[in-house]
Amino acid sequence: MPAIKSTLLNIIAFLQIGGGVFLLGLFLFVEIPKTLKTPPEGPALINWGITGLFISLAGLSIWAGYLLWKRRSLGFHLSAALQFLQIPYIHLSSLIYEFHASLVAFIVHYVSADEMIDFTFEYGGSGEFFWGTGLTDTPTIGINLVAVIFLVLILSMQRLVKND
Repeated sequence: MPAIKSTLLNIIAFLQIGGGVFLLGLFLFVEIPKTLKTPPEGPALINWGITGLFISLAGLSIWAGYLLWKRRSLGFHLSAALQFLQIPYIHLSSLIYEFHASLVAFIVHYVSADEMIDFTFEYGGSGEFFWGTGLTDTPTIGINLVAVIFLVLILSMQRLVKND
């Protein structure tokens, strides 16, 4: 594999590992203690299930990044799946979904009277999933351009690596 492509895969792997560690820390040391102190509204089992799901995704991001670094076939598959999950950004009045564990460059469209489009670039992690009514006053939809680019790179470079 050419050095530039190998370097790109290492960068993606490193960012996945770092983002997973950040997201894991966020949930274990901020979100869970906050939830124990002030339980959220709604069924506790569902809230804890969603928290567990995002903790699992953070751990999976760390593992996928490691396997991608080692050029394992499973690392490519898991990394591609994780990047796919990080593409949508949905904040509607009845559904909120956002997940990222790495770099993010969101282009978002605020569906309101102003019809504003915004661009956000950051590093870190976030995991939100809610459904109900009246969740947000400003419905917003968007895509994570970094996740799209990483997904394309992972899928295109997977063919260049001898799979095990």
